[in-house]
Order: sequence, then C-alpha cells, then structure tokens
Amino acid sequence: MTLTTGQMLQNRYRVASPLGQGGMGAVYRAWDTRLNVPVALKEMVPQPGLDPYTLAQLRQQFQQEATILARLDHPHLVRVTDFFEEAGNAYLVMNFVEGENLAERIEREGAQPEGHMLEWAGQLLDALGYCHSQGVIHRDVKPQNVIIRSGGRAVLVDFGLVKLWDPHDPRTKTAMRGMGTPEYAPPEQYDVGLGHTDPRSDVYSLGATLYHALTGQAPPTATQRIASRSAFRPPRGLNQRISPATETAVLRAMELTVEDRFPTAQAMATALGLGSRQPAPPAPPVRPKRERTKKLSEPQPPAPVQRKRVPVWAWAVGGLAVLALVVVAVFGVKALVTSGRGGKQDVYRPTGEGQVTRTPGRIETWSLVPASGGTTLFTSDRDGKREIYRMTGTGEVVRVTHTPGSRESWAPVPESGGAILFTSDRDGKREIHRMTGTGEVVRVTHTPGRGGSWAPVRESGGAILFTSDRDGKRELYRMTGMGEVMRVTHTPGSRESWAPVPEPGGAILFTSDRDGKRELYRLTGTGEVVRVTHTPGSRESWSPVPEPGGAILFTSDRDGKRELYRMTGAGEVVRVTSTPGARESWAPVPEPGGAILFTSDRDGKQELYRLTGTGEIVRITNTPGRGESWLADW
Repeated sequence: MTLTTGQMLQNRYRVASPLGQGGMGAVYRAWDTRLNVPVALKEMVPQPGLDPYTLAQLRQQFQQEATILARLDHPHLVRVTDFFEEAGNAYLVMNFVEGENLAERIEREGAQPEGHMLEWAGQLLDALGYCHSQGVIHRDVKPQNVIIRSGGRAVLVDFGLVKLWDPHDPRTKTAMRGMGTPEYAPPEQYDVGLGHTDPRSDVYSLGATLYHALTGQAPPTATQRIASRSAFRPPRGLNQRISPATETAVLRAMELTVEDRFPTAQAMATALGLGSRQPAPPAPPVRPKRERTKKLSEPQPPAPVQRKRVPVWAWAVGGLAVLALVVVAVFGVKALVTSGRGGKQDVYRPTGEGQVTRTPGRIETWSLVPASGGTTLFTSDRDGKREIYRMTGTGEVVRVTHTPGSRESWAPVPESGGAILFTSDRDGKREIHRMTGTGEVVRVTHTPGRGGSWAPVRESGGAILFTSDRDGKRELYRMTGMGEVMRVTHTPGSRESWAPVPEPGGAILFTSDRDGKRELYRLTGTGEVVRVTHTPGSRESWSPVPEPGGAILFTSDRDGKRELYRMTGAGEVVRVTSTPGARESWAPVPEPGGAILFTSDRDGKQELYRLTGTGEIVRITNTPGRGESWLADW
C-alpha cells in the first residue's frame, strides 16, 4: 500500500509527504489532527506470500513490540506514541523530530569533526544501552536514522526493524524483519533463518555509522569484506586527522566476528573515552534570598526617570532577545549584551573582555541570537539599514541578508541545517521569511490585506509561533510544518495578545490586556486560557520567562515600580528584587545554578546586574559616561 498526500488513517492522521522508503515499507510525515502536531508515520508491510497462521503471529508480535516501544523514554530516542493496523498493514506513530539527518550533513560537509562525532556517539550509545536494558535491539542504526537537532542533540529514529531480544532465546520469531542497510548491517543480520542478533549487532551498525561520518565514505558491506579483505580500508587511511584511539574503537566495533566486538554499548563508550554518559537528573536550583510581596515605604520623590521611546518593531526584537538570553543561560553560551556605553548601541561581552563588535560611524548593533557552531546572529544598520549579520567564532562579521532597495530585515531565529527565520518588510510589509542554508530567501507567511506577521518563535515539534494583526488586532498564530496557519488566541473585544513563549508540554505563556490591563496568561495544551497573574489594583505584570521546575520569572509594577517577581508552581508570588529608592529592576533572565541576570537603573542609569544564588546583587557592567547597558524587555 502506498499512502497518498492528504489520505486519512484512523480518522486522525493526515498524510503530508513521504520521508523515506525501504524494503519493509515507508515513513511519512503526517499531521495528528486531534493534537494538532506533526508526527512521523511508519508503515510496515509484511513480506508477500505469508500464510494466514504466520500473519496472525505477525500481528501479535507487532502489538507486543509496539507496546514495549511506547514505554521507551530517553532523550536521544524518538518517542513512539501510537500503533494500529489498517488495510492489512501495520503502523507506528512517532514524534516528528525536527532537524537534519547525519547522512545529509555528511553529503553536504564531508567528513565530520571527530569532537562532534564523539559527542553524538556518546548520546547514541546512551540510547542504545537504554534500549538493550529494556530488551530491545534497534537493528537499523545508520546515518539516515540519526537526526541532529538544532541544539546539537543527536536523536535515534525509525524503529522499523526493531527486535525484542531475550538473551536466553535470541532467535527472531516473526517475518516482519528486514536486513537493514547493507553498509551498516552486521553479517549475522543477513541470516534470516537464525536471526542471531543481540546488542553487539547494534554496536557494529553504530561503528559503521561512525566510520562513514569520520571518513566521509560509507564502509563496504559485510559480504564485500568477507569476500575481499582489501575492500576495507581503516579509517585513518581515509582521514589522518582521526585519532588512533578512535580508530581502534571503530575497528573493534566493526569486527565481522560477533565475539570480537564490544560486548555492550557501555564498553564501546568507555573505549571511545566517553565513560558513562547517562544523563543525570538536574540539580535543584539554589534559590536566592527574597522577601514576600509587601507595600514599600514611600520613597523621597526623585527626579523622574527618563524612558526611551521604543518603536513598535522593537518589542518583537526584544521578545526574541529574551528567549535568546534564556538559551545563553541554559546552554552555556557566553552572554552578549547590547550597550550604549560608547554613545550608540553596540555589542559587549560582560566578562571583562570588552567590546565584541566595533560598528563603524553612528551605526548601531542589537538583537543578538546565539546560533550553532559558536556563531552569533544579530541585527545591525551598519550598512545604512537594518540587516542580519553573523559573527563567527573568530570575530569576523558576515552580512547574511541583502534586502532589496530601502527595505529591511531583522529578528533572526536560527534553525537546524543552517537556515534562519527572520522578519522583513522586503515585500512591502512585515512578513516572516526563511533563508535556507544555500542563501535562498523564501517567504514563509502571506498575511492577507495590510496585516503583518512578525516575531517568529520555534516550537519543539517544528511549528512556528508568531504574532500577527491579520485579523485586525494582535493575536497569536501557529504555522504548522505543512504551512497551515491557525489562530491560537481569540482575545475578546478589542483587546490583544502578543509575545508567545513556549513551555514544556505544549503550553504557551503570553502577555495580554484581555482583562483590561497587561497580565500573564497560559494557553494550555487543551486550548484553555488561564490567567496566571492577578496584579492588584491598576498595576500590571509582563515579560514571563519559564524556569526549571515550573516557576515563572516576570516583571511587574505591582508594588509601585518595576521589580522582578517569581511565581512558584503553587501560585505564590514572591518579590525577588528590592531596588533602592525609586529606582527599578526588570527583564529577568535565569542562569544555571539559580542566579538571575537582570537590568536595573539602581545606580542612576541602566546597567546589568546578577542576583546570585545566595541573594547577593553584583553589578556586571560599568558603562562609561552616560552610556547604558540593558537586557531586552517585552
């Protein structure tokens, strides 16, 4: 059976496009119309000519396998969410993993750096070790089944050839079996009659995958190696930059004789110098000292603080910058900040290393977003108008966009494979565009009439959240992986909603004035809108940032001026900062270990501060003269 685009299965899964074809069936990208998320649909077709008794055994075995696969839960394994039979064929439904498969990366770039491959090998060996501990053999480890996500995480996908393994009875009992891809399949996997595959078979396939990635060339098949020893060249014969230790480990993993290989995935990890790489549970964050919300004593009236008037588009850029700084905090990228210390906005690193960019003339630089490979995307008008630039790890600045005429581009969001989402008015109004890895610019949104779309934020399933006034006022929208645009919020009356922030589990935090003033809201996975903050009187709350453990950091003027607050998972609101006098603090960004970066004018002008885990406040920037430094706010 060949599935066609638009075909519905189980009155739930709508087929979008084929992802791959093999001897045992095919994998399709589909849309779960019940949960509104993309999925990968694996169609497994039994071998032709099977008798009814064998087919019945096959169905029973498939159900058993699918039930066990659905219980697997590992950060480097694709998650199986459903299984069913239709029209005589069996189907597995898996989470759709957004990213680039390793085969595509090798084809584009050639041999991969050893450091990257060892990191991914450790993750994949973790996944395989976990599978083997659950009695599951993957049987089809290959570059095409390794997805590299945008954050650098490797995920093993496609359980199409999976086998339940019993060390006391290792025979394969069903006919729903393939031999895998020849270049990566060990010789015992070709023995259909016996099927003596065990964890060492997956070790061979991963070794062959590493061979291909490190050399840029697929290894010869097991049968070619058996027929002629000269068919196989050691990895360092193809790439002398591979270390001898890594080559030795790969060669042992690819031994033709089962007994000569590593006995377990963990043994292979140890030989590669990776040790045990099972993820440890995150340490509980150290909470800073804080005080409960209370009425502040009346300060002496100071001179009013001058506010900078922010253009409308800057709110979109600011929201992205907050998310980017959260990425910086979580993934350990050195923080880069925008500052006016030199008399104009430019980029600085607040670690004593000084200025990062030296933008010529009166031109300014802003809106930093960390990208892969140690580069940084940012927006600048250094060439006379707002464009997107990339700063490499060596400090070289490369212009990314060349918007025609006087039009502009801004607010970059990196995607997997080197693509970039961004906002631009290159076609006469604000729309979202994508620049592919080859430099081609493709318009993503086509907002009707005079409406615009802006500030894209990637969701984990591959969809894009964004803000748009396409229906007459600011609302949240989602563009699915298939290009379908769905309105997410329906704010009553003339009120508006904006600035979405995805949360784990599919919920969305956002800001809205739907109840008459700015408050924080959560759109749950079931579509229910729940008001998160209830700021007393006419005061407001905004700028939500999720923390690990379910807490939310935000900015509020509930006590008369802007301060930082934390709402715990139990709904308790705790004041985090107590800025002296009439000065204020805002725009929190969590850091590892429980510290918080934020902006404050407590010393007379906007500077960056850190609230440590012990409650101590440390000034990070000391901007010369009248210049200022700050983090983005909504």
